[in-house]
Amino acid sequence: MKPTLKKSVLLGLGFALLAGGAGALAQEGKPEKSYVLEDGTVHETPGAMFQYLRTRDNGLAAGNPKAVMEAYPDEFENVGDLIEQKRVTE
Repeated sequence: MKPTLKKSVLLGLGFALLAGGAGALAQEGKPEKSYVLEDGTVHETPGAMFQYLRTRDNGLAAGNPKAVMEAYPDEFENVGDLIEQKRVTE
């Protein structure tokens, strides 16, 4: 039994649909992660959070996270103390 071109195409499309559906389900099950700083600001990505730390103008120390942490030695032991990571499901 030799598969025809039509059968091969249909089989290929079927596999593609199955793989696409499995990928969509895998993405659906993952909660989005956001990053919450001690000052209460929420950021979608680490890059957005670090950019906020570098440029913020709210009376708090600004710069790279390590410089911010060093500006408040009594509050933070390390950068991880400055950045409180929480999982947020949307």
